[in-house]
Amino acid sequence: MAISNKTTVILLSGFEMPAIGLGTSFSTTALAPDPNEVENTVKTALQIGYRHIDCAPVYQNEVAVGRGIKASGIPRKELFNTEHDPNDVGPALEQTLKDLGTDYVDLYLIHWPESYEKQTPYTLFPEVGNGNPLVINVRIASTWQAMEALVAAGKARSIGVSIFNQAQLEELITTAKIPATPYRPKKKRLDWCLYKKNIHVTAWGPLAIAQLVLSWAIQRGTSVIPKSSTKGRLRSNFEGM
Repeated sequence: MAISNKTTVILLSGFEMPAIGLGTSFSTTALAPDPNEVENTVKTALQIGYRHIDCAPVYQNEVAVGRGIKASGIPRKELFNTEHDPNDVGPALEQTLKDLGTDYVDLYLIHWPESYEKQTPYTLFPEVGNGNPLVINVRIASTWQAMEALVAAGKARSIGVSIFNQAQLEELITTAKIPATPYRPKKKRLDWCLYKKNIHVTAWGPLAIAQLVLSWAIQRGTSVIPKSSTKGRLRSNFEGM
């Protein structure tokens, strides 16, 4: 895969991933994301040199992300797309592919280790009467099997998880045929992933955006997904690596 000339990592799937990506949750508000902001930011980031775009249906902006990718003029083969999803695996990915205007994603993630009851009309975060989330019991192993099937079908090149603790990762590893790529681990989990299991880790939305912090994160062996919709910050984050 042709990608930017910045630092890259090799996932256990064998595919190459740019070590710095663009997080697209920056414009999600209590009301709705600004589609123009999303589209322009994605377009600008890709034209600066970013080739790794992190997105999710829960951000409610994937159509605008797709427009930004198209408007950038960058060929799909040069991009790396990371997709999160907490809902039904196959149909959800098909909708994402339609919204993004692509026929596959490079990395497809379980957004977090819990499932919500599916409701009609669709609700992002179903709640019970007291405001608590309406969580249902779905085995992570079953979700993972469905994701492995997407790899076999060519819909996703690599798969992974987000915000899992070590116990949840260990349970998943016992049944997984394809190794997981975790996002946002804590220090103990990071060491366990990197040095004991050879699993690549991504730091999503680092709190400090200074180039020094991003460089440090990459030097310790993780990739990073900073967020910004400001052209100057997008450029400095990328060029400072």
